[in-house]
Amino acid sequence: MHREGKPKGFFYLDHRTVDGKHNLITDTYVTARNVHDSQPYMARLKRQLERFGFNPVGVGVVFDAGYFTAPICHLLLTEQIYPVLGYRRPSVVAQT
Repeated sequence: MHREGKPKGFFYLDHRTVDGKHNLITDTYVTARNVHDSQPYMARLKRQLERFGFNPVGVGVVFDAGYFTAPICHLLLTEQIYPVLGYRRPSVVAQT
């Protein structure tokens, strides 16, 4: 998988969850670069809720646009967590 403007090579992605009120990293998870940002999130959120006993009902969660997917929005709303998501600009295909 290679996207325009991204480096070529063998890379990893670091997915972090941060408590914005206390500036603490509550979870980190490493995947291969070709794994979409949204794929590990649902399992990581469930793990944090169970492990730490977080009670985020009625609380907002802020994401960048890479996490703006229907399954994540559904999970958050089911858990009564309100997503605040970044805007995803449309991809522009280069004209040849």
